[in-house]
Amino acid sequence: MSKTLGILAGLGPLAGAHFYRRIIELTPAQDDAEHLSVVLISDRSIPSRLAHLSGTGLSPISALQGVAQRLVAAGAEVLAIPSTTTHAYYQDIATCVSVPVLNLIALVTDEIVRQGCHRVGIVATSPTREYGLYDKAFAAYGIEAVYPDAVTQREIMTIIHGVKASGNHRSWGLRLIKVMQDRWVEQADSLVLACTETPVVFAADSSVPPVLERPLLDATDLLARAAIAACH
Repeated sequence: MSKTLGILAGLGPLAGAHFYRRIIELTPAQDDAEHLSVVLISDRSIPSRLAHLSGTGLSPISALQGVAQRLVAAGAEVLAIPSTTTHAYYQDIATCVSVPVLNLIALVTDEIVRQGCHRVGIVATSPTREYGLYDKAFAAYGIEAVYPDAVTQREIMTIIHGVKASGNHRSWGLRLIKVMQDRWVEQADSLVLACTETPVVFAADSSVPPVLERPLLDATDLLARAAIAACH
């Protein structure tokens, strides 16, 4: 018997859909019956986390808690939040439900420690950077978060907003690859696709494989593997 996974999606919608797809693709199943039972809610009424953390929008806490509680009421026994920025509200969500809520930041940090990396390049939203979501987790292990320069960070935000607005287009993937090959990464010994919009479009054009000279961690896949393990 396996547990039912609850996915707090819509943060953005395509990132949540991509996460569910990776759950399916990474599950060692032989037929339909061996896949996980999943409850997914993508609620467009949740206020923007980016706007709130930037000081220009309403708090999403009440709405996030409401969706988490709806997932549990629908039968979810483990919750996953496929959004790094939303983990700024992790404690607010985790304390309002009676089931485990996987922590994406902690999972990524654990994998970085396991791989022995020390200076990690973060491809994430500006609020993730400004609130030091990874810096706080890294501090206990002596790991340094390496961030892009201001111009490159604006380009990352353009890509993220582009995926939210118009989906998985080749142009976003190619622009992301360029960001990950720019000079700022020379300071890092590894890279993390931290914003869950970025794995959606990474290497979107398979005919142009990216050339990266350092290990790459995909936050979406790390969360998906942890969710599968927790539910099995």
